[in-house]
Amino acid sequence: MQDEIGAALLLWIPLAIASLGMAMQFRRQHSLQNLGKGFLILGGSLYLASFLTVPESPSAASSALIVAILPALLLIFVGLYIATFAGDIPVKRFNRKLRPLGLLLFISGLALLEAMNWYDEKWLPSLLWEGETNKYWLIFRPTFLLGMSSILFCSSYVIKHMGENRNDASRNLFLLGAFSFGFLLLGLYTDNAYTTTDQFSTSVWLATSDLFGILAGLGLSIIVFTLAIWQYERKRPGLGNLPPPSNEQLELAADVIRKNLGGEENE
Repeated sequence: MQDEIGAALLLWIPLAIASLGMAMQFRRQHSLQNLGKGFLILGGSLYLASFLTVPESPSAASSALIVAILPALLLIFVGLYIATFAGDIPVKRFNRKLRPLGLLLFISGLALLEAMNWYDEKWLPSLLWEGETNKYWLIFRPTFLLGMSSILFCSSYVIKHMGENRNDASRNLFLLGAFSFGFLLLGLYTDNAYTTTDQFSTSVWLATSDLFGILAGLGLSIIVFTLAIWQYERKRPGLGNLPPPSNEQLELAADVIRKNLGGEENE
C-alpha cells in the first residue's frame, strides 16, 4: 500500500500537475500562464526524478527512459526547428547560413538515439530497467521513427507543391525523412543490443496501427465537425437584400475615408 501511495504522490500527481501547467499556457491571462509555467517545472521535475524516488513503481520506467533519451531528443528537435525556419519561408527566423547547423544537430541527435539502441556501452545512457530492456523503449522507438519519417516525407511534399522556390527545403526534409526511415528498415532486418528483429517488427506493426487509429480519429473528428457546421448553416434563414445606404450613411463613410486617406472636400 505504501508503494502505491508513494507512486501517486511522486509520479502520478506530479504528472497531472505538469499536464495542468501545460494546459494553462493556452489561457489568455499572463498571470495564469506564469502560474502554469511554475506547475510545469515543478510537476515535470518531480516526474522526471520518479525513477529515483519511487523505483519500485513499474511506471517509473517511463521517466527513466525520458531522462535517458532527452539529450538526443533535444538535438533532434532543435536541429529540425533551425533547419526548417532558416530557409526561404515567410516566417523565416534564422539566417540561411544556419541551416547546415540545424541539419547537423538533427543527424547527430538521431545518431545518438540509434547508438544507444545498437551499442550497450558504459558511456551511453542505458535503456535497461530492472535488468531488461525498458518496455517503453519498445513502444517509443518504432513509433518515433515511423511518425518522424512520415511527417518529414509529407512536409517535403507539401512544401514543394504549395510554395515557390522551396526545392532546397523540400529536399532537406526528404533527406531527413529518408535518414529516419533507413533506421526503421535496419531494425527490421538486424538484431541490436536491446531488441531482436521479431520484437521490433511486432512493435512496428503495433505503432502503425496506433498511428492509423490516430489519423482515422482525426479524420472522423473533422468530418463530424464539418457536418455539424453544415447543418447549422443550412438551417439558418437566408439573408435578404439590404436597402441602399442613406445620404447620412454615405456622408459618414466619406468622412471616415477622408480622415484615413487625407482626401479633400471636393474629392
